[in-house]
Amino acid sequence: MNYRHAFHAGNFADVHKHVVLLALLERLKQKPKPLFYLDTHAGRGGYDLRAEDATRGGEWPEGIARLAGRPLQSADLLRYVQATHAADTPPTWYPGSPLVALGALREGDRAVLIEQQPAEAQALKQATHGRRNVAVICGDGYAGLKSHLPPRENRGLVLIDPPYEADTEFADVERALRFGLSRWPNGVFALWYPIKAGAQSQRLNAALQSSGLRKLLRLELTVRPADSPIGLNGSGLVIANPPWKFDSEMSDALDELRAALAGSGRSTVEWLVGE
Repeated sequence: MNYRHAFHAGNFADVHKHVVLLALLERLKQKPKPLFYLDTHAGRGGYDLRAEDATRGGEWPEGIARLAGRPLQSADLLRYVQATHAADTPPTWYPGSPLVALGALREGDRAVLIEQQPAEAQALKQATHGRRNVAVICGDGYAGLKSHLPPRENRGLVLIDPPYEADTEFADVERALRFGLSRWPNGVFALWYPIKAGAQSQRLNAALQSSGLRKLLRLELTVRPADSPIGLNGSGLVIANPPWKFDSEMSDALDELRAALAGSGRSTVEWLVGE
């Protein structure tokens, strides 16, 4: 794979994903017992928004930059702004999911970060050097579900966030979520997916609805019509075993986020499958 997230760092999908990621971790931390965090497709850690890749992609001005200086009401959005320095004008650096999560985890929590591309994995090792209870692994993130689940902590979060370059990726993530929950039925899982023209995201949701899994919450944010041919139109997350009241609490936060990022578009928080 040649995917490099630097082209997309800080775009609206990153904002959506990381707002939800931090919101999940915040609620899991309400109990004092240690947490386990597994990132199956971690990336390099941090991204310089002034670098050629980021400026050539040109996506962060429609993402993180739209939150700079904007008055926000939601505690979940304010938490995100503080964690990612989104108030900087203009922003110059963006943390990927591993660093967003590590910034929220406590000293006694543990993280396993898996990245398949050697150069990206090496950059992530450097970015997390000296951090206790953090393992960076260069390898197959899907295989890591078997290697690291269930964790000894028996509490925590798994983020499944592949690049969706392979034609099989939508089917792969559906199988990965089913397998992960078979290994760790009470774990919280967050599966991210892109919303583009075509029906792949709808087919994923339909497959999950008929999978036999329970307690699946769908959170989507679109900034263009779903059938627009211009690349990425929206960002979706399916949360398995979400915290109590997460649906109602995130509905207001995503409404405010949609207004900040797009003004139009749509935010959706609904159960794919209930209890």
